[in-house]
Amino acid sequence: MNQSLRPEDLRLLRERTSKYAVYGVYIASVSVIIATLLVSYVMQGTISLEGIIIAQTSNIALWTMDCMPFLFAMWGQYASYRMASDADDYVKTKTQSLRDALTRADFTSKAKSDFFAKMSHELRTPINGIIGMSDLVLQTNLTGEQRRHVDIIKSSASGLLSLINDLLDFSKIEAGKLELEEVEFNLRECIEKSATLLVQQAQVKGLTLTNLIQNDVPSRLTGDPGRLRQIIINLLSNAIKFTHTGEVVLSVKKLQDEADHRVRLHVEVADTGVGISAKAQARLFQPYNQADTSTSRRYGGTGLGLIISKELVEAMGGKIGVKSQEGKGSVFWFTTNFRNPVAVSATRAPAQVDLRGLRVLVADGNIPARVSLVDQLKSLGMEVQSIGNGTAALQMIRSAAGTNYHFDMVLMDMFLPSLSGEELGRELKSNAETRDTVLLILTSAGVRGDAQRLNQLGFAGYFGKPIPPEDLENALKAVMATRSLDEQERLRTGLVTKYTLSGMRRKLSRLLLVEDSHINQEIILNMLYRRGYSADVADTGGTAIEAVSHQDYGLILMDLHLPDISGFEVIQAIHALAGARAKTPMVVVTAGASDEERARCRALGVEEILIKPVESAALDEILKRCHLSSDLPAEQSPPIAISAVPSSGEEGDGPDSKLIEIFIKEATQRLDSLREAMAVNDTQRAAREAHTLKSSSAYFQATAMHEAAAHLEKMADDGQLDKAKPVLEKLEKTYARLRTSLTKSRN
Repeated sequence: MNQSLRPEDLRLLRERTSKYAVYGVYIASVSVIIATLLVSYVMQGTISLEGIIIAQTSNIALWTMDCMPFLFAMWGQYASYRMASDADDYVKTKTQSLRDALTRADFTSKAKSDFFAKMSHELRTPINGIIGMSDLVLQTNLTGEQRRHVDIIKSSASGLLSLINDLLDFSKIEAGKLELEEVEFNLRECIEKSATLLVQQAQVKGLTLTNLIQNDVPSRLTGDPGRLRQIIINLLSNAIKFTHTGEVVLSVKKLQDEADHRVRLHVEVADTGVGISAKAQARLFQPYNQADTSTSRRYGGTGLGLIISKELVEAMGGKIGVKSQEGKGSVFWFTTNFRNPVAVSATRAPAQVDLRGLRVLVADGNIPARVSLVDQLKSLGMEVQSIGNGTAALQMIRSAAGTNYHFDMVLMDMFLPSLSGEELGRELKSNAETRDTVLLILTSAGVRGDAQRLNQLGFAGYFGKPIPPEDLENALKAVMATRSLDEQERLRTGLVTKYTLSGMRRKLSRLLLVEDSHINQEIILNMLYRRGYSADVADTGGTAIEAVSHQDYGLILMDLHLPDISGFEVIQAIHALAGARAKTPMVVVTAGASDEERARCRALGVEEILIKPVESAALDEILKRCHLSSDLPAEQSPPIAISAVPSSGEEGDGPDSKLIEIFIKEATQRLDSLREAMAVNDTQRAAREAHTLKSSSAYFQATAMHEAAAHLEKMADDGQLDKAKPVLEKLEKTYARLRTSLTKSRN
């Protein structure tokens, strides 16, 4: 019997056996009729009713034939019953066998997943310790040989950690349990930080690593940034590994906006490396395969990276492929889908939540980690209790529920003894008395896909251990803010994670510089960059108003003298905007504010004024008073090493050559514009150009030029341009001397 018998096969078998039984009855009946007619004809010489009766009553053989249809029918039905019964028994046996096999497979798969999850937790903890201690040792005074040895230790540990992560991912893929996060994140930051991780690796090989992100690519999206970073890092590291000279280029473009607010992206990683033959390309996305058998010996690797990337891309609704030719480099590409982020409720803002007096339970089996976290929470004015066991934590929370001492929040470790953090959360959310407790889960070995599942279970926050002390307060405020959301809104906005805090920091730390002078732009931008701040630039008042209408800024640095409208008009327009953007903090940045201008600023609610040239101490004080948090790594180097004014406190021995080039180009253009304005007696234009020359020359300590420009600005304000020709000539002479001096210093 066919061992692949299915229910429809059983039904067909029953139908056929019944049909064959009926055929047997028909054949037997026809045989009896024909035999009776023949006997009647032989005995009577004709076929008649009398002859048929005589034939039937006088011939025992015909009686036997009369019984044959009934015998055939009985035999056919019996055979049908037996065959159907045997087939049914067989199907039941096979079905039960398959169920048993599936049960064993599910058990094996779950056991394997649990094993890898727990082992990865156990293995990653000491490996992270090795990597962390290696970093600490590298910061000490070592000999060259010692440094090389420690570098090898760190590199080996990092490689082992990557292998463990790959094996865990691969096991989840095989088990069909690959899960994706749904969190809001900054796409550009994700891509840039992914590439930054591999810059040093590229530089060691003498390669250029470039990012190209098209302007229409949105900054904020909702999806799984960790998985996207994993794919990009894998493709970039492969490109660097197989490229000996030239460059590696990461490019991102938007394909289209799809239905349901989805965005489709196309990402490419192009290199000038060894290339891949057409035959080898067919094996690239298969497990444990590389371009040829010698690749792993020469370059290392298991070949898991590409198959994991393929599965991740497909899980994200995209495709992955490669275009390559031996000796001419490769282009790995993939497409992926993300969602435009939903608007987050204002209650999510951390500043609107007061943590003081909240009752919190810390459930963590690691005593040092628990004690440290308890101390930090108490310093924030929270009432804290702690426990090291999941079952005991559940009993404590249930006992306190419904009383005045109920817990507002529970911070629990993912791997709690007795009852895991996830199981504890499930128990709390399934009980009406504890359902409203805000839950935050911590883990030292997070597995991708956790956040999506935990969000569905009702958790409000998900963070790696430990939460950085500088992030803890904002993290708790953001988590507690979810308590005011209804369930559907909470599910839609998702868990509070490190990406949520990153978005908050970016919103608070991003500045807008409203300044039309290129030299002032470069100097102020780099001063901000040195302090860890990023800024957008608007060179007109209209551009500034448009920018603030569409983007949240932590601070606006506003020049008063702009080419289209005055800074005062820009301030008024921003204050007239709807919502919180109307209250964006502002600082006036000017080369010199008169008493009248200061009074107008105060009347508009702007108290802070920075005088150009901007001093480091003054800028630091302004940023401190505005409570801005930087969002850029302090160790990053600014794009231009500025050292124009020694008194400003910036590092360096002399003006930067690029800065000099910008100044000379702009000053020459503004002097030409100033001459034209004086020729037609355009006092407003003349005053603005003189004001800009005054502020920019101050950065180079050009006292004579600064004084001449200030004098000319005052004459323009007083309407005395007809008497200003000697002052213009003095300004031109002082600029010529400064330009000569700067040109020599640059050469």
